[in-house]
Amino acid sequence: MARLRIRGYTDRPNVAPGESLSVHISCDDPGTYEAQLVALRNGDPHPDGPGHKESPVENDANGNYPAKWKRTQAGGFVQVPDLQKKLAPSGSFTVHAFFSAMLPGHGMQCLISRWDESTQSGWAVQVDEQGRLRFRVGDGTGTVRDVVSDKSLFVDTFYSITCTYNEDEGTLALRQKQVVNSTNSRFGMVFPLDGDTTVKAESRLDPGAPSVPLVIAGQVEDASSGDTWIVNNFNGKIDSPSLFSGAASEEDMTSLERGEAPHTLQPFARWDFTAGFGKNGIPTDDVVDVSGNECHGFCVNQPDRGMTGWNWEGREEVFKYCPEEYGALWFHDDSLDDARWEKDFDIRIPEGTPSGAYAMRLTQGQNVDWVPFFVRPPRGTATSKVLLLIPTFSYLAYANTQVMQNGATGQAIMGHFTVLEEIDLELNEYTEPYGLSTYDYHRDGRGCQYSSWRRPILNMRPKYTHEFGSVWQYPADLQLIDWLHSQGIDFDIATDHDLQEEGVDLFSRYNVVMTGTHPEYYSRQMIDGWEQYLAQGGRGMYLAGNGMYWVADQHPEKPWMVEIRKGEQGDQAWRARPGELYHGVSGERGGLWRMRGRSSAKVWGTVYTAHCLDVSVGFQQMPDARKPEISWMFDGIDEDEVIGDFGLVNNGASGLEVDRYDQTLGTPPNALLIASSYSESKNWVLVPEEAYFAYSGMNAPENPLVRGDIVYFSSRNGGAMWSPASMTWCSSLQWNDYDNNVSTMTANVVRYFAQDGPLPEV
Repeated sequence: MARLRIRGYTDRPNVAPGESLSVHISCDDPGTYEAQLVALRNGDPHPDGPGHKESPVENDANGNYPAKWKRTQAGGFVQVPDLQKKLAPSGSFTVHAFFSAMLPGHGMQCLISRWDESTQSGWAVQVDEQGRLRFRVGDGTGTVRDVVSDKSLFVDTFYSITCTYNEDEGTLALRQKQVVNSTNSRFGMVFPLDGDTTVKAESRLDPGAPSVPLVIAGQVEDASSGDTWIVNNFNGKIDSPSLFSGAASEEDMTSLERGEAPHTLQPFARWDFTAGFGKNGIPTDDVVDVSGNECHGFCVNQPDRGMTGWNWEGREEVFKYCPEEYGALWFHDDSLDDARWEKDFDIRIPEGTPSGAYAMRLTQGQNVDWVPFFVRPPRGTATSKVLLLIPTFSYLAYANTQVMQNGATGQAIMGHFTVLEEIDLELNEYTEPYGLSTYDYHRDGRGCQYSSWRRPILNMRPKYTHEFGSVWQYPADLQLIDWLHSQGIDFDIATDHDLQEEGVDLFSRYNVVMTGTHPEYYSRQMIDGWEQYLAQGGRGMYLAGNGMYWVADQHPEKPWMVEIRKGEQGDQAWRARPGELYHGVSGERGGLWRMRGRSSAKVWGTVYTAHCLDVSVGFQQMPDARKPEISWMFDGIDEDEVIGDFGLVNNGASGLEVDRYDQTLGTPPNALLIASSYSESKNWVLVPEEAYFAYSGMNAPENPLVRGDIVYFSSRNGGAMWSPASMTWCSSLQWNDYDNNVSTMTANVVRYFAQDGPLPEV
């Protein structure tokens, strides 16, 4: 029984006045539910803070709606519509593919099929519960014939599979052959794998021709209702699947196993997963049939593209430069690009609606959920001099994460017990409707590299407490929103998605742009926007730690999705396999921006240096704090004050994740080092990319790189950048009813930056 009885999502995170969002809700209980639009100001339940704040907003979408439970189609697959039944051959036929199974023996899985499970009709190539290949045909009358391999599959090992139905001989045949080289599989050439076999079985049964699509990496459960549900999803790689007329001869099979065309067979379809590869990757769900018969298909639930194939030799690591060795798609039975729930209602945002953080609050009996989104100002305009940029790409990276909840190292990394609540237990027990974060592993062991907005994101809710025992991301950003309101600072809100779309044009309408508390994931276009804005005289406030760290790319055809591949370095939950670091949707290298020559220090003045999840501390003022050019920053603050030795997250303004000043990585030479923080806790840990050799004393308190810094510098054309580079900075703003030196300093900077005209050079 699910712990959460009602949940929902919107089709995108951002909306402007005069536009609409679609809202999708699933309820476990019958009856009705109430939807109420609310404006959110604070989402931190900490007893020393101001508490949760929301206010109802009038809207035509407010009201009661029928409660419906909605099924989620999880798992990646390729669907090939076959209305003309070209792929339901009458007479002899042959199926071939290269594949590598990641979970053989973990339930029934299907490699390729034109099969209706409800009528037992058609044909299917499967991996059975014992990890053996099986070729099955059924005529739809209840009669089924199988041929099953006599050798179980090795995990993560490439095979060629050829299945034939020979009408003349009355046989089904299955031939599996390992195609292992030095690089394409888990085990190399020296281990004596024993996996080649050929088996036959008698069968005079003509396969039926059900009205279902052909499916790669799954099979149809039932299509009678008009909804086609795919089950028995395959976990692993499939490369170059094909279907031919006629039964393959020995010579044909040998050719297929070499990746060559068979001598005597005519293709019904040959799907080339590399078709469309180009300079910008393969940013599409289309799957091309290169046989000329136009049996094209499309991907569902975003299988991994740009994956090393059966013939990858390890000499080229970029799929777009060697597509012939990157013919594999990697499928997972728990991937999700869109929950695809039926829409419950639209919410139109009236003209004149203030920019801000909003949500549809859903109530059914004692069950409550919030479905958040953000209202930006009208397109092409600004309604304030201050812009708060909400890090929605980073929200997606962490969406529904379970890395610390499930990881054996969670307590060791944090330095304290993992904190769990009902949302975490729900995500653990019912993955299917929620999907994974880019910090999680798919069930087959592959790191999750795609994340979608179109699903309930349960850890993006007001009042949610992160497994670290504090607010994180969305609820932490609501703290900043509440503080801005408390100070009477007028501001607009936009999202990473807006910056991705508009670039510097979005920023150029504002005197100052502020980040949220954790803008970790950035695209090239977003960094370009920041660089151009600051160079044109804009002012930036980086109110975060660990920002502009990982490369993230938006899917050009599905803007609600991002792709993230973790590289050889970094503070990371998983690491891309050899040859698979380049993003499929862009063709660009994944990993750290620092490793692509675009350190955050070049833009924001600081670079991520340590995670520190147990205690937070204050900042000690440094000599540069006495510079007369920045005396305005310290109005109301004494020279001997520690900045932020208090706060709602671990009792300090410097904590969780912190950045440092470092000219060797791009901090501008005119930057002022205003304050620094140090900790005695050994759980203040240096980031891995700084560790060239392992030695004792790499972390706090011995290592001088393990610290947080406050940095200020002037940029071109009267611009400036201020970086109190800590993730917990904003969690100190509300301390003592907003009366504290973190609040004072931040307000001084906002008001100074918001003034018209160029700022003096420092």
